Amino acid sequence: MKIESLILDGKIYRVIDGTLVEVGAPVVVPPVDPLPTAKGYTAKAGKLYDAAGKEVQLRGISHFGFNGGNLQPEFLWSMNWKSQIAQMKSLGFNAIRCPFVPNTLYALKHGYVDPRLNPGLDGVTPMQFLDLWMAEANSQGMYILLDFHSVSKMSQYFHWFVTNPNDYKAGAWAETYDRAAYPEEKWLRDLVFVASRYKALPYFIGIDIFNEPHDRVKWNTVEPGIALWKPAAEKASAAILAANPNLLIFVQGMTANWDGKEKALPINWGENLQPQGYDSLTIPQDKLVFCPHSYGPDVFVKPSFSAANYPANLAADWETLFGFLHPKFAVIPGEWGGRYGVGGTGAKDKQWQDAFVEWMISKGIRSSFYWCYTPNSGDTGGILDDQLNVREDKMALLRRHWG
Repeated sequence: MKIESLILDGKIYRVIDGTLVEVGAPVVVPPVDPLPTAKGYTAKAGKLYDAAGKEVQLRGISHFGFNGGNLQPEFLWSMNWKSQIAQMKSLGFNAIRCPFVPNTLYALKHGYVDPRLNPGLDGVTPMQFLDLWMAEANSQGMYILLDFHSVSKMSQYFHWFVTNPNDYKAGAWAETYDRAAYPEEKWLRDLVFVASRYKALPYFIGIDIFNEPHDRVKWNTVEPGIALWKPAAEKASAAILAANPNLLIFVQGMTANWDGKEKALPINWGENLQPQGYDSLTIPQDKLVFCPHSYGPDVFVKPSFSAANYPANLAADWETLFGFLHPKFAVIPGEWGGRYGVGGTGAKDKQWQDAFVEWMISKGIRSSFYWCYTPNSGDTGGILDDQLNVREDKMALLRRHWG
């Protein structure tokens, strides 16, 4: 079926070069019955709870693909998508972090899948595929964390908006879904859209509002050309909770704030939450989860990894960057991992991951999202190796973390 125009979220869209582009004025959409409410989730004293007051531990894994060029889960040329979810569950995971981008919501085509292994996906848009994926994960009892990963499927952009034509124009490294500016208002629109769309799914637990703000970002210090993460996170939280009060708001750290109030340390993208200690977010504490990203030498080599007392020296930095927030706040690492001794930096990365697990256990942090499921993440590999066999050494480490 050829689609020339359609109505989506109360607006008219037209197909231009294979992409949905908003055109015309808003249209009136007939009212529909409200969706049944999902269970509400809360955070208290470093732990998560469902609406019945039962504690929720997130034994999480990231499964990327909806955020990339294919706009679908990875490895569907060799695997069935429902079986992927089932395998993650069988390994002991009970939560999946699913990255997406605006292209996921507006593009008309996803990438190649083996039609014998994945029947019924021909002609399905990435948005429709995400609908199917969310429903299946929910039906298998897997908690779902949607992660707004970038403004573009092309790259991990600095911040949650792109207004520089040199960045968003056709063929640019941060090309947007409609090859036009993607201001903060569109980001808020798309966060509200997914928050509302999946409100009926009881295992939809939260939204990770933006992945790894870095470089051109500060917490709340006004400077020319610098985006401010604190007020943006507060706007996103308010918009999401107004649309779906059942959700948790996951907020990552950033790179250095360099405002003279924080300790100068080597920092991963998404890792630094020091400013929360002196300029806290105005987000309901019972809805707020901090989800820093931390990686070892397979991903980013810090000077501290060469110290004579490595890896014993690592715990102090984790405590400074984000550990100090727990247990007043829920702290759930949103990405960590690496090749764990097979390739990469070898034993040094294994030492890092072992030390990180021991530190999390010592802090009482038993929830996290490991990166990632499939093996094609260049600097980390996956829970599956290149032959799609389970990395039992990684699973043993995770089971220790989970307790």
